[in-house]
Amino acid sequence: MVGMAMGDQRPVDRRPGVDVKIACGAIKPVLGDAQNAHGPTIARPGAGAIAFGAAAAHSASMADVHVTEPIHPDALALLAAAGLSVSCGWEDSDPAAGLAAARAWILRTFVVSPAMIAGAPALQAICKHGVGTDNIPVAEAERRGIPVFNTPGANANAVAEHTMMLLLALARQAVAMDRVARTGFQGVERLAPVELSGRRMLIAGFGPIGQRVAHLARAFGIEVTLWHRRLSAEDAGLPVVRDLRAALPAAQILSLHLPLNEGTRGLIGAAELAALPEGAILINTGRGGVVDEAALVAAAPRLGGIGLDVFETEPARPTDPLFALPNALVSPHAAARGDQSFRRMGMMAAEAAIRALGA
Repeated sequence: MVGMAMGDQRPVDRRPGVDVKIACGAIKPVLGDAQNAHGPTIARPGAGAIAFGAAAAHSASMADVHVTEPIHPDALALLAAAGLSVSCGWEDSDPAAGLAAARAWILRTFVVSPAMIAGAPALQAICKHGVGTDNIPVAEAERRGIPVFNTPGANANAVAEHTMMLLLALARQAVAMDRVARTGFQGVERLAPVELSGRRMLIAGFGPIGQRVAHLARAFGIEVTLWHRRLSAEDAGLPVVRDLRAALPAAQILSLHLPLNEGTRGLIGAAELAALPEGAILINTGRGGVVDEAALVAAAPRLGGIGLDVFETEPARPTDPLFALPNALVSPHAAARGDQSFRRMGMMAAEAAIRALGA
């Protein structure tokens, strides 16, 4: 079972008196009083450590928390202020080098295996910097009594806004308009943008992101319906359908915000794509494996637009047939990017690690 990194937890002690500005490899403490002059360290795999004050150097093998990919400096500072040493996997040729000895892991998209968990006897918590946990063998962690935390809601605004950006750009043919404007307005008569007001959107996935997308879409006058197996219309505040296949013929916009699991893998295949009306727009900012990409390429000529932030294989290959589609707009799994959401995810993941380790 995946736990939330935040909720009704008490505030983390941020050690007043120390304003820490920190990034792995470049630590700059700003001390508020002399008693805090000896603080924790940040360990860098293969590079010894940089310490606050006279704190002893640590190696990656001694780190409390191993962070596989860069997170916000404030999150690193929070871990350090809690007295935890941190190894930074992105500064080493092997991001997994510090996993074995760490007591907690913070992961973004780095894929860990059951064997990695088995090889970390001190591990007490796995903290996902984000929402989807398909890069973590949750069942193996549960079997070993290791909680897995994620950061629901931390990136909801960013991903929802990115979803609407893709939708607006496709509906209003933003890329084609830019190209026409740069070439003396040649082809302007062939542009055929559509208005979103009055269009029918079907949302699949109603966590914080899906809820925010519904709110934004309705502000544009879009008629929103939710596909959900359990929620009622009263609970959702929207019309709800149970039968996905039956709902697709009315969906002029299909917006996917689903996790990847056995119940959602390949959910949108050739039959589902064929059920969409001619000119429908498909947006996926959830997980790539939810859509059968080969079927999507085949169905592309009858669709009005395809907006993707996620792919079955990441990073996507430059030769991926999706990139040759003239009606596709893609981004590199970056919908959650942005200083505010990036900081929120980092802080929530760091707080989860601090709680789990009792620091």
